[in-house]
Parts: sequence; structure tokens; C-alpha cells
Amino acid sequence: MAQSWNETQLPRLIREIVGREMGGGKTPPGDETDLVESGLLDSMGWVGVLTGIEALTGIANFGSSWPEDRPQSIRALVDTAAEGIKAGDVQAKEERQEQAAAHGGGPIVLTGWGYAVGSMEMRAAEIEKECGLPPGTLHSAAGFESMRYATEREDQVSLAQKAAEAALDAAGIEVGDVDLMVATSATFPALPSFAAALHTRLLLPESCAAMDTGGACVALPAALKVASSILRAEGHGTALAVASEVHSRVLASLRAPGQFRGLFGDGACAFVLRAERTREEQKLTVGRFTLGCAGGLASALRAELTANANFEFQFKGEQLGRAAVDRLVRVIEQLERLSGRSRSEAAAFAIHEPNPRLVGIFAQNARVPLDKIALVSRRFGNLGSATCGVGLCAALDRLAQAPASGRPLIFLAAVGPGLLWAGTYLH
Repeated sequence: MAQSWNETQLPRLIREIVGREMGGGKTPPGDETDLVESGLLDSMGWVGVLTGIEALTGIANFGSSWPEDRPQSIRALVDTAAEGIKAGDVQAKEERQEQAAAHGGGPIVLTGWGYAVGSMEMRAAEIEKECGLPPGTLHSAAGFESMRYATEREDQVSLAQKAAEAALDAAGIEVGDVDLMVATSATFPALPSFAAALHTRLLLPESCAAMDTGGACVALPAALKVASSILRAEGHGTALAVASEVHSRVLASLRAPGQFRGLFGDGACAFVLRAERTREEQKLTVGRFTLGCAGGLASALRAELTANANFEFQFKGEQLGRAAVDRLVRVIEQLERLSGRSRSEAAAFAIHEPNPRLVGIFAQNARVPLDKIALVSRRFGNLGSATCGVGLCAALDRLAQAPASGRPLIFLAAVGPGLLWAGTYLH
């Protein structure tokens, strides 16, 4: 489905795509310059521009049969994209009407949020020593300053309870009013499931459904998608989406290699969503979602139970890091298309943070200000499924302290083993 853009916005976004493919901080040339003949882009760079515009606009197979007599310039790209968008406007309008009818037309509103991290803090140098890593591996090379770990009295359920109670309190919601809880934890090893255990701890009513979602680092936006979809289908109700991980205890017990175990901290996040009939001016609304999986990269991170009940780990850090950054940039491009707004308009980005160094590379490649990312991994470590959620809480807290006119735009994006990805936006 093609997305509508105004005449000023489309050229600017296409110039951003061209600039990213040129790389090296180079400024795109004039609109009439042939990008390939001038040597500014090679054939792969040109394909990258075409696929980037396809992802941005939703025009299927954009530029797949580019006429030989048409210049490969920014002007030609803008004109071709505008033609494709215009042709798809009628279909797009019909699809939006169908979606509104199917969803009851009411918004899904974010009314409360909260997070918790392990009470024990360890500096990066201490963790390097404990995990048998060369000095500077975590601090100098990866950018971690410290990690937060659960104490003996804390676990996945207690951290999630703290985060959920903070979210419910912020939303002004009693536990008896929650109709649905969607929860996720890749490190919770027991039955009953994590959702059931948390349901009991929170004293949620028996009428409140409880379900678990998977996906590890990508699981929080997936949980938001499940909760939002159910609320839309019902047309009313309140949902709680929760993610919680205690990596330190689990990875140590599984004897995970130090270069993998040393990346992760412990934490939880929670969000309260409500289905409402009309949209109130000051309330943040959950937007549309993008989700997918690129199975060709599944081997970059694997943890498998062997026949003798041991875990076997395969961790290709550099390969996984490059793939994660590339996919996060693509998710942001998809969110621009879905929201019809540029990343330059976003007040904050809540993304998965494998490590602080990769966050910096993402910010550079995506051309977004680093100060619009919470960088929770620097102090807390990679929190797995809770990372982007804790980052979102930090962003929401910051924006609440300095409210701007109108509702802010926030992009949420995550990637996980598989390679899975998911994203949405708040507006």
C-alpha cells in the first residue's frame, strides 16, 4: 500500500535515503545529477536506494524496471515515487477504511508505564574480571559503564511486579480493572508460565486473561501488538503488557561463555493500554506495527539443549551486531512509511540496545540524534526483552518533565534472535 506524502516531505526523505547509500557523511548532489553516471553510487548503491524508497512508500517493486532513458537522479526518483503514490491513493484509502471498520475505529491509548532494574550494581571492570574477559572488553570496546543485577531476593516475577504496579499506579487503574495481561520472559524457566506466575503475584482477577509471548529481545513490541489487537477486536478493555528478564542467574547456571554472559543485565518494564471510543488530545496512541523474520541470519545466535541436558551456545557477535543495526535502520524506515512522518519529527527513539557502541553506530547510520535515545544499556546492560521498554519508559519520563505542544512522536524498534524484528510508534 502506498503512503501519502506532501510535496516537501517526499524529496527530503528520498535525499536522506540517497545520503545513507552514499555513506561517509557525504551530502547528496543536486536534484538533476545522475547518481550512477557521476560515480556517486555503484549498482548496489542504486539498488539500495530503490529498495529504501520501496520500504518508505510501500510501492511494490519500486524501480524494478527503470527505463533506460530515464536519468538516475534524485529528481527522477521523486517524480517516479510521486506517480506510484498517486496511483495507489484510492486503494490506500479503501484499505484504511476497511481497517477502521475492522478495528471499531477507536484508538488504543497508552495510559501508564513503569520499569524496574536489579538492585545490585556492578562496574564493567568487575564484570570483565568475573567473566574472564580482557580488560576493556565491556567498557572501552562495547561502551558499558555498569550492569544492574538481581539480588537473591529478586527474580523475574518480583521485578515485573514492581514495574507493573508502577504502570498501574501511573495509569490510575486498579488490578481488578485489568482484562488482559500479555507477558514475556526468555529467562523464566518454570511452569506455571511467567504470565500465570505474575498474574497470581499481582492478584489480578480470574476474569483477566494471561498469556505469554516469545521472541527474546523483540518480545516487548510483539506483546504490545498482541495486546493492542485483542483490545481492538473487543472494542473496549484494559491490557497490561510486561517484559522481565534475569539473565545473570540463568546464563551463569547454563555456563554461557563470558563474552556473551557479560553483555546482559536484569530488568523489567510494563505498560497499560486501553481501548477508547474517541481520541483525547493529550493521550498517546499506539500506531501500526511492522513485524518480520529473516531466517538466513538465525545462526548468528543459537542456544540449544543437547542430548546430555547441557546448553550449547553459538554467538557470532560481529555478524549479529551488523545485522541488528542494519535491520533497526530498516524498521525505522518502515515506521516512517506507516506513520506518514519523518524520523526528524520524532521526539524519541526507544530501540533494542545490544550494547552502547552499536547504539552509536545505529544513530549514525539512521541519521538520528544520539540524545534522542535513552541509552539505558550504558548503565543497566542489555536487558533483553525489557531493553526497548525500559528505554521507552525513560523517554516518556523525560518528555513528561518538559512537555511540548501536542503529542510527541516516538518510534519503538527491536530485533531479536531469528533474526526477528518488530516496531511501532506512539503519537
